[in-house]
Amino acid sequence: MKKKTGMTSMTRIAVPSMTPHGIDSEISAHFGSCEHFTLIDITEGIIEGVTSIENISHEGAHNCAAPANLLKANNVDIVLVSGIGGRPLMSLTGNGIKVYGGAIGTVRDAIEDLTEGMLDELSDRGTCNCSH
Repeated sequence: MKKKTGMTSMTRIAVPSMTPHGIDSEISAHFGSCEHFTLIDITEGIIEGVTSIENISHEGAHNCAAPANLLKANNVDIVLVSGIGGRPLMSLTGNGIKVYGGAIGTVRDAIEDLTEGMLDELSDRGTCNCSH
């Protein structure tokens, strides 16, 4: 059984998303080339706010560190992903952001899975085999 996250203070979670439609956005399968990040502020399992920001690296050259820097600048604590490469994962964790894998469906589904302990925290062993 997976461990629940125990978020007691306000936590900001980012989910790579296909659209800027908030909690009902579909999750983007690839972290670095997603169109948007949905940001969820949650305290003790209660969603207190939902916003969307545009991913700055989905246009032009693929910069593995750009999304991590964007999320750090937006005070993100946790990122929920379907898949992620090794360099972007290292950029996130190097910025003190925890990354959980296995997110599927909508942003709402991913948040529920996280709070129920259904997602695994990733290390450099849990990355996709993408070539960048």
